[in-house]
Amino acid sequence: MNFNHIVIQNILRDKATYISYFLSSVFSIVIFFLFSTIAIHPMLAKLDPTSTLGVTMVLASFFIYIFSFVFIIYSLFAFLKKKSKTLGTFMMMGASMKQIRKMVFRENMIIAGVAILTAIVCGLIIAPLFLMAAKKILRAEIFGMYIPIQAILITFVLFSLLFLIVTKLMTRMIKKEEIAQLLKADITQEKLIKPAPFKLIASIIVSVFLLFSMIKEMNWVESFGIISYVALFIILLLAIYFTVTQGLLLAVRVWQKQPSYFRKTNMLFVSNLKAKERSHAHIIYLLTILLLGVFVCTSVLYSSYYNVEEKTESLYPYSFQYTSYPGNELQAQKDIAFIEETLDKTGHYEAYYSSFKSDDKRRIGFMSVTNFNQLGQHTPITLIDNEYFVAAGHEGVLPNKESIHDYPLGNLEYTGMEKSNILTSGLQNVYYIVPDKVYETIGYPDYKIFAYELDDWTNKVHVAQTISTKITIEPDIRLIASKIELYEAEKFVKSIMFFIGFMLSLIFMSAAMSILYFYIQTSLEQEREKFSGIRKVGFSIKELTSIVTKELATLIFIPFAVATLILFATLLGMHNHISLAFYQLTAIGLSLFLLLFIISFFFIRRGYLNKLLN
Repeated sequence: MNFNHIVIQNILRDKATYISYFLSSVFSIVIFFLFSTIAIHPMLAKLDPTSTLGVTMVLASFFIYIFSFVFIIYSLFAFLKKKSKTLGTFMMMGASMKQIRKMVFRENMIIAGVAILTAIVCGLIIAPLFLMAAKKILRAEIFGMYIPIQAILITFVLFSLLFLIVTKLMTRMIKKEEIAQLLKADITQEKLIKPAPFKLIASIIVSVFLLFSMIKEMNWVESFGIISYVALFIILLLAIYFTVTQGLLLAVRVWQKQPSYFRKTNMLFVSNLKAKERSHAHIIYLLTILLLGVFVCTSVLYSSYYNVEEKTESLYPYSFQYTSYPGNELQAQKDIAFIEETLDKTGHYEAYYSSFKSDDKRRIGFMSVTNFNQLGQHTPITLIDNEYFVAAGHEGVLPNKESIHDYPLGNLEYTGMEKSNILTSGLQNVYYIVPDKVYETIGYPDYKIFAYELDDWTNKVHVAQTISTKITIEPDIRLIASKIELYEAEKFVKSIMFFIGFMLSLIFMSAAMSILYFYIQTSLEQEREKFSGIRKVGFSIKELTSIVTKELATLIFIPFAVATLILFATLLGMHNHISLAFYQLTAIGLSLFLLLFIISFFFIRRGYLNKLLN
């Protein structure tokens, strides 16, 4: 029997240890390959000259690659612990450290090679459906099928290097003393978690402060830029870590002081939890982070297509709005004639003609009540001679209702406010609606407004394109804005968010399930021996099943609960930027995940009990 045969037989005899690692690696490589297939699509440049989609896909692929790197490192650590007795047996048989490292290296490179080839084959099979989905979601009609030679080469080379580097580094870290320690790991007690209340409180205070500062858009956040976001990310990770570890430590200590501690199997469950509280806490922490990633991605996913039409209309109230600057009367006539001629061919539409005067230095607009009522996207108003009305100029910004008193317009009294935009957002900071006689006394230049509202405007993209190719923005001469084009641009961005968010959520969920599987498999043999001894003491199968059920529920549902609380705490902090419907959609998404977790829990519990107690 040669060395390579020993390596292959070792893999085949220990399939359970490698199967999750293999499948997770294949899944990560497939996702990377599919992203690369789009990112380097030969027709991508024709879709977007600035290659925004391409850059986004490349960044997503890079993120997946980095995540795979970290995941493989964790997997190898899990393998070393799982294979501790196997490696120790080889040492006792006289194998040298060089031979053990060589064996581990070859095992992992064989698995890596098979995983890469399997992933590429699966990717080629899935690619046509993936490109069809991308064409539909990203609304990119040119995303046809092609032979992704470049994507195949990039995937093969990058992941070969990744596995080679990681495996080489990890095998170099294997030492004789560590293997001996791993060999007797089943009789070595874990280190207990040390109390660290000050670290917990400090990390929570700092993370809340940073999050609050970013939500409120404080000046110092902008001055530090990306550094402040990196700091928030690191502090949040620390805060979650201390919350999980210290929370588990506190829960064990409190439970030990409760009368329920002595009831039924609670004492054995709590004692078992305390003995493994460090490893349990680490797994709960990792699962919490990954599930939080899943929830954030799915929240982005749910919000992608939500309320895009309403948000677009809040920024641009009209299908088309043509603003003519003073002195542009002749050109405006030609432009309006072309716009209306084009619109006449598309079906029914409403036309609104108005005007306003502007203090250009302060960007404060004045509009007569007659001109205000000629616009069709709000309720008409009536003003008496000494009243004025205020209308918003920026979406989401409450207009200043007092600046009108800086102008010699008499003693006017405030009578009401329109908080929604009456014209394109940002054209003016605020509009003061005044009586017609007062408006005539204002000496600022007059801007003409021509606004059009189309029926079924979301399906009139071709009309917007026809007009925009003929009439473009010319500063100080004319402005044209179309909510149709804005809607298309927003839908495209949301489509990309939907696409990437969905893929990343799948990766995070796969990693979470894989890590849980690794942990259960790693401790299975030790737990089997322990529960075998407990059964000899007199505990029944039902009682041991109760203990296992509680332990698995702790590992599965506590991360879910912590991630959910963190997500909703963050969303509540951003309540001024998030609608109630978004909370409802997020709650629906979390409910679906909870249902999935409950179903998975029963499957995992059944399989684990069969291996543990039989």
